[in-house]
Amino acid sequence: MQLQEVRIVTSNDITTRSYVTFYWNGKRVREYNGNNINSPIKPNLAKTIKERNRLLKQLEFEILKAVESGNYPYDAKPKSNHLPSADNVDTSTGYLLDWALDVKLNSDVSHYYRKNLKGIHRHFKAFLTKEELESDITLIKRTRVEEFLQRYNSSGMYYMDRRRDLGVLFSLISRELEKPLQAVRETSTMKKKAKLHKIYEHEKMKLIVNYLKNNHENLHICALLCYGCFLRPHQEIRNLKGKHFKRDCTEIHLSGDENKSGRVRAVHIPEYIRAVIYDRVSLLGDEDNLFTMKTRVFNLAYFNTQWKRVWVKMFELGLIEKNQTLYSFRHTGAVTVYRNVKDVSVVQKLLGHSDMIVTLTYLRSLGEMNHNDLKHLLPTL
Repeated sequence: MQLQEVRIVTSNDITTRSYVTFYWNGKRVREYNGNNINSPIKPNLAKTIKERNRLLKQLEFEILKAVESGNYPYDAKPKSNHLPSADNVDTSTGYLLDWALDVKLNSDVSHYYRKNLKGIHRHFKAFLTKEELESDITLIKRTRVEEFLQRYNSSGMYYMDRRRDLGVLFSLISRELEKPLQAVRETSTMKKKAKLHKIYEHEKMKLIVNYLKNNHENLHICALLCYGCFLRPHQEIRNLKGKHFKRDCTEIHLSGDENKSGRVRAVHIPEYIRAVIYDRVSLLGDEDNLFTMKTRVFNLAYFNTQWKRVWVKMFELGLIEKNQTLYSFRHTGAVTVYRNVKDVSVVQKLLGHSDMIVTLTYLRSLGEMNHNDLKHLLPTL
């Protein structure tokens, strides 16, 4: 789904209807109220220009949020997570793939997971013939799925991730039909090659932070929160509001639906970060965003786009290496703590990981869990 050129159209005449307009999948759309996002916002019922303008901005913000979460336009009809009874069920491959995708998209999944599922669904349906789409899904052969997956064999990671995405849809269908669908599960696997994430060395870290401080205030704050508070940039940090800062800006509190772990999370704000953000936070209302200073939030690609622009300059100056990203600040913070305490459970708590295995994998990907860390545990005579 493509959303482009979002803007508010209004005037100084209270009797003239105002609206939010944008291109949605190539077509011009005008929204005069919040009906299509299941919201009671009605700007054109406002009694004053000021109030109408406020409601228009709120409508624009809510539309952008609904699009990002995949809830635009709002469908009032409840969607069932179950197929009709066995006597009535359509077992054609095309229908069941569509059903499985709808179920997953209406569950609590991340933006990137949603995007990946949409992509594999679209590509697999385009790959299948009309006859295959209309035939019973149990007739799909392993060889056909394997032929499809070969387009993703440029790397083990890429191949296995796409295989997993397709497998999610088939597994859901298999459970619902109570029939084994092994076509994806029996395809060949490829070994994922471990990728070593690069951290920032201490002296370079200082130079990079100073460069961001002087050249991009929002990225500077984001980098500090990644490093010192272990928050993730694109979802947790980007969406921070005034209400998240507690106890005189010494803590950040996130609810379960506001962070990846799905649990309530409270993180301490180190004093060097508090000194940078305190004045800005003090100006925020509960619903005001830390970076826009308004109720609207930058789009999901904001930090990636800004980082790419400053990364080029920093790379030319020799401050940064290839493949170092905003997440490298979080990686660096985790490694720094681990080197200080040598206690994985402490790192797990700070990173907000729900499982120790995730933390161990995380540290191994940073080159911190190796045989040297375990040599004191080896048996002796």
